[in-house]
Amino acid sequence: MTRGLTVVKGVEVLKQRPLTEEEFFDAAVLGWQVEWLQAFFLVADDIMDSSITRRGEPCWYKRPNVTQDNGINDALLLENLIYKSLRRHFKKHPSYVHLLELFIDTTFQTEVGQHIDTNGTPYADGKRAPLDLSRFTLDRYQGCVRYKTCYYSFYLSCALALAYCGVDPETSPDLYTKADAVCMRLGEYFQIQDDVLDAFAPPEVLGKIGTDIEDAKCSWLVCKALEMVTPEQRQVLVDNYGKWDEEGVKKVKALYKELDLEKVFNDYEDEQKEACDALIASIEPESFQELFKFLLGKIYKRQK
Repeated sequence: MTRGLTVVKGVEVLKQRPLTEEEFFDAAVLGWQVEWLQAFFLVADDIMDSSITRRGEPCWYKRPNVTQDNGINDALLLENLIYKSLRRHFKKHPSYVHLLELFIDTTFQTEVGQHIDTNGTPYADGKRAPLDLSRFTLDRYQGCVRYKTCYYSFYLSCALALAYCGVDPETSPDLYTKADAVCMRLGEYFQIQDDVLDAFAPPEVLGKIGTDIEDAKCSWLVCKALEMVTPEQRQVLVDNYGKWDEEGVKKVKALYKELDLEKVFNDYEDEQKEACDALIASIEPESFQELFKFLLGKIYKRQK
């Protein structure tokens, strides 16, 4: 619920006072629309990744009374509800068009990121092409994360709060630019956390069974591993990455542990915290910093 709550928090920070009942309702509606967007992405993503569980329960399409066909349509219904609700509650709001465009642009950006992610290993003749480890680079990873995660998980909620409060991106671009800079850093950090948790967190804690290795995802772990491996260790990835084989997955995870990637991540996490603190401290007006401190506090050292 962090994405939705961030809209409410953002409006409070920008107003610099307790919200009226109407303002709180409006901010909450926008927050729920962001959560519906997240639900739309996750229902679709689970189908694309052949995932098994989500938040400790079978994925929506895995439920016997749903099936994959209905799951796809349900994802589309969730997306459409955003725009029907937006029109119902904000059609007469002066920022209606801007709010609408934020959802449209963010959906497109996320779908571009999903395309990069899904095609980390491309398809040929209807089948996944042979594994090409040269495609797994941190540059490609950062591009994917920017579009797949940063915009909808962080920037959208902040920008919606700005738009609702009447901050025009044409006449007052600085706040949007600053929000973008912080959210891109927070989003990359958040996605790297996700990748590490996918490999190392117990499913009962994470709430899902991670399948990044089986899906041949361009994850931070495999990108970092490829920077560190010996030729013999690289062969472990060649032989086992991207295969739905339990023993192969264990070998990849054992390699990650051998390379001490958890420690590499812990060092990265500490560096990111310092960098985020410094970036947030540079934001003017100072009151706007509270929104990003709120976001950083939600994700720093998270376990699921």
